[in-house]
Amino acid sequence: MPAAITRATVGTVHDPELDAGLDLPLVRRLAAHHFTKAQLVAIDVATVAAITLLFPLVITRQAPKVSGTAWDTAGWVAYTGAALATLLRRRLPRATLAAVLVIAVAALCLRAGGGMTFLVVMALYSVVTVSSRRASLVVTSLVASAILAANLVGGGEMVVPSAIGSVAFVLLGWLAGENTRASRAYASQQAERAAEQAAAAEAAQAEQVRRALADERAEIARELHDIVAHAMSVIAVRSGVARMVIDTDPEQAREALTIIETTTRRSLREMRLLVGVLRDAGDHAAELSPVPGLGDLDRLVATMAEAGVAGDVHIDGTARALPPAADLSAYRIVQEALTNVVRHAGPTRARVQIGYRSDEVSIEVTDDGPSGPGSPPGIPRTGRGHGLIGMRERAALFGGQLAAGPCAAGFRVEASLPTNSLHNSDIPATEGAR
Repeated sequence: MPAAITRATVGTVHDPELDAGLDLPLVRRLAAHHFTKAQLVAIDVATVAAITLLFPLVITRQAPKVSGTAWDTAGWVAYTGAALATLLRRRLPRATLAAVLVIAVAALCLRAGGGMTFLVVMALYSVVTVSSRRASLVVTSLVASAILAANLVGGGEMVVPSAIGSVAFVLLGWLAGENTRASRAYASQQAERAAEQAAAAEAAQAEQVRRALADERAEIARELHDIVAHAMSVIAVRSGVARMVIDTDPEQAREALTIIETTTRRSLREMRLLVGVLRDAGDHAAELSPVPGLGDLDRLVATMAEAGVAGDVHIDGTARALPPAADLSAYRIVQEALTNVVRHAGPTRARVQIGYRSDEVSIEVTDDGPSGPGSPPGIPRTGRGHGLIGMRERAALFGGQLAAGPCAAGFRVEASLPTNSLHNSDIPATEGAR
């Protein structure tokens, strides 16, 4: 059964792209060829001339009912008029058919039709190609009936074969016209389908570009959030310290201002590089390198200590290199978690624990809660801010999970990044920054 289906499919489906490189049959080559108007007129003139001049020599004529010089002249005039009218079949198909059919019926009734039936078939063909299937069937039935009746009225020794042949020839003209009409309709449908597919492809491409731009904007927003939130948290804490001790301990105030200056310069440099990427479409991978990763956690914790959050880093298992995108995402998760500690609980103490397992890398950041004078214990953190959302998205990008919630008097952020597929990932480092 599958073989039979395959053979049937091959025999009925034609691929224009495949047919273009093949030597097509003559009929299909002629059907696919686009003739000019001058060529079509020349074909019609040659065909009509051949019918008019050669038909009386090839087909045996019966004795007409009416004879005489006047009748013969009238017959040739009518014959010539029908032939000339047939040349208008492409521009005025229905009027041409009506005129030729009237002359043909009159001639056949007088047994002087000659090649009139051929002219009727040519006009009928043109009508069928521009009519609906139902209308063409009605017209063909009327034409066939009129030709049959005219042959029967004309009579003669060959009335039966002449009538049958004329009707068969009319049906053949209808079949040829219907085939042409169906081919044109099919070509039009194919063109419409191709246009719809092109429009759909264009819309899909526009949607893909829109999504890419949206993803790019989200990536830039997250990077800016990481840079600005971290810097502003440090600046807010140290500026508050400087304000409180500027009169009593100028040295400590000077130290706080130095930290603010260093943090500001570093953040401005990172933002300048990021804005440079937005302004220039070139490759800034080298300019933005090196990309931070888990190996930079000690420097990150030292920076947080300047903001009043003392911390330490613990490594469980054997540290190993991760793909740049995953390494950057893990670093950003820790950075955002510590920034939240500075924002909500500082000054306090935080712990960063990184666990390297065979199939995943785990991240845990906990803090002891507010410890400053006058700070209420356990400040609620609802997890609705952009920071926690960004951390969850970074973890989900690599198929991981992130959980955040209160822990004793403080807060805990736990994340896991599967490593069984990270080394086979094609996600670039910039994607991991999301």
